[in-house]
Amino acid sequence: MTIGSDAVPLDAAASRCWAAVAAVLTGERLAVPATAGWQADSLADWLESQGWDSARLARRRRRCQQERRPWPQRLPDDLAAGLEFARYYALLAQLRKITGLDGMAERIHHGPIIIGPEEQRLLREVPPHSVQR
Repeated sequence: MTIGSDAVPLDAAASRCWAAVAAVLTGERLAVPATAGWQADSLADWLESQGWDSARLARRRRRCQQERRPWPQRLPDDLAAGLEFARYYALLAQLRKITGLDGMAERIHHGPIIIGPEEQRLLREVPPHSVQR
């Protein structure tokens, strides 16, 4: 079966999409199987078989954030050529939801909260507009 006037086989379009999603999430160029389709759970299973389970993807995202780099990273120009962007973004969003990596990473402070002397002074002060006097 083909789509559009360019006669691109459906599985080739899906393979191109899988390669793009894998590249932006992992930072690697992975060899895509010939059985690529449009189901995000199949893509997640394949990424896991390539060593990219949700925990490893989460570690990569955290590392990118700590280094102030974007994640998912920018789509390489050669992978963008001929890509069906609506399907690409839908598949990427579904995959991120399946792996628990949609939305922002939580920032949790671990350890004691340290308040300096200036902050302690401000906490003791009553604002001048307070009616508690």
